[in-house]
Amino acid sequence: MLKTIRRKLQSITENENENYEITIELLRRGDLTKTELEFMMKNFGNLKFFEEQKAKLPLYLYTQIYKNLNYEKVRAYESVFNYGDMGSTYYIILKGEVVVLLPRPHIQEELFNHRLTVEQLRQRIENEKRKQFSDFNEFLTIAYQDFIKVRMLKAGDTFGELALITKSKRTATIICSVDSHFMTLQKNAFDRILYEHHNSIHKQQLAFFDNITYLNGIPDQHLTQLMHQMIEIQPKLNSTIYKENEESHSVYFIMTGEVELSYQINNRQRIVISLMTKGAIFGENEILKGIKRTQKATCKSNETILMTLSAQQFLMTLENHNLKNDCSKKSELKAERHSKQILLRRKATESLLYNRPSTKTILNLDSEITRFHQTRHISLSNRHHHPPITSTNCLIPIEIPHYVKLTPQSKKQSHSIYKLSNTHTNLLRNLLKTEGSELTLQKGSSYYSNSSQQSPKHCINIHMERLRKSRQR
Repeated sequence: MLKTIRRKLQSITENENENYEITIELLRRGDLTKTELEFMMKNFGNLKFFEEQKAKLPLYLYTQIYKNLNYEKVRAYESVFNYGDMGSTYYIILKGEVVVLLPRPHIQEELFNHRLTVEQLRQRIENEKRKQFSDFNEFLTIAYQDFIKVRMLKAGDTFGELALITKSKRTATIICSVDSHFMTLQKNAFDRILYEHHNSIHKQQLAFFDNITYLNGIPDQHLTQLMHQMIEIQPKLNSTIYKENEESHSVYFIMTGEVELSYQINNRQRIVISLMTKGAIFGENEILKGIKRTQKATCKSNETILMTLSAQQFLMTLENHNLKNDCSKKSELKAERHSKQILLRRKATESLLYNRPSTKTILNLDSEITRFHQTRHISLSNRHHHPPITSTNCLIPIEIPHYVKLTPQSKKQSHSIYKLSNTHTNLLRNLLKTEGSELTLQKGSSYYSNSSQQSPKHCINIHMERLRKSRQR
């Protein structure tokens, strides 16, 4: 048989079915050679599980996964394991499809309060399985009527690690919808290769949910079971998670990303109540009150991961641990804060609407600045015949008299400078000569006056008065 496998390896094609047959033979036999190991890594390294482990584990541990893999096949409509079984195997789906089933909230409550045993629950299922079914959905609906379907897993997905990490019984039932093939790791190999990594992730998740106020006081074992009942969703940017007047089916926990809660004032106005980030819970207020959604939740980041928990499971968990009254008080305080924010934002919005001009719609800031300046300075703008005032040209120019000579700041002098015309220059020269002045002025020269801000005409009048007085003497 070994020679047959090696011949097939030497003539590997892209035929997927043939590769699966070779893989099954290798997994059944075990003790992979170097060539067989390379074949496995090449053909199944792109599965989700192996891609994740390759990025996280050192190479020697990554290759140990392949060397310790076993094979298991389960037919359609059969269970891989059942709720309450002891866990000893970790499963990687090679080919096929399975569904994850959890006991309904009222069944869990009966099991929790010992009004129903796991053996009685299994007997119910076996009795229903004897019936004839037309398809898989009908089989689940009738045979597993005490269970609820929470997720579906396909090739590359994994399951079964929770019982190995916590050393506890299975918290779910796994049923194959079609004939399925699995790569498996036994507990000793899992503990040696993957336990440390998965246990670290598990502890981080426990710490995350333990910090949520509504879940404080729940033992780690029950919190772990609660985590297993959650469903992960990844909404797209700006997508609606839920909106007003929808039925309240789930509670949401933000693992990463941002979610915005908003409230509708009227048909045209919506105000933002809060922007929540990692570690926040939302959607619980309406569930605790038993009402429809009163707000809209919108995803506001590209990489948002949410964990959802059904309303029934959330309420049952709080009741089983006597937390419902305490959580209701916390919810009321949170709702009161939201109501105050809504009131304040509504008043601010109404104030803006009342003070807003009714003649035009503000399209953008630039157009509003232009409108403001044009209405305030239209008379000045028309008076000086300047172009219309805009957001980039909203200053009124100042007209400077023609006789003022402007000089740069660095060249300012302590006295005033006046430019004299030819007539004023000749008149002033004659007056100065009359007084015996030795100063001679050339045409176009500047007259320097120690008096402050005196015009040329005023200077001439001063000298005329001085000349008149000297002649009288």
